[in-house]
Amino acid sequence: MAATCVLDASAVLRVITHDPMGAAWARRLQEAPLVLAPELMLTEVANALRRLQRAGSLAGLDPQLLLTDARDLVDQIEPDRHLQVEALALARREAADLLTGDQRLQRLAAQVLP
Repeated sequence: MAATCVLDASAVLRVITHDPMGAAWARRLQEAPLVLAPELMLTEVANALRRLQRAGSLAGLDPQLLLTDARDLVDQIEPDRHLQVEALALARREAADLLTGDQRLQRLAAQVLP
């Protein structure tokens, strides 16, 4: 049975911009019974999309549509006011897999998640 997934902004960006690593994650998200993200994720994605657009790195993609795609990846946005390290804490609390493009966070998750 597929595991619940928790997304952070780096993973969301890879999925919505069709990064090669994002393709594998997109398949996992389709199989996951539940996809969670901390509420800060949408703000982080919006800021990253703005930077990418200014740099001309979106290859004609509409950042507003990409932000909608980001929101559509997630079944449930979790309030993160009480989470210390939002995505990692949420994954730990929900006994979920953490999908992240942040290598440092992934190493930490490998140490603390089941």
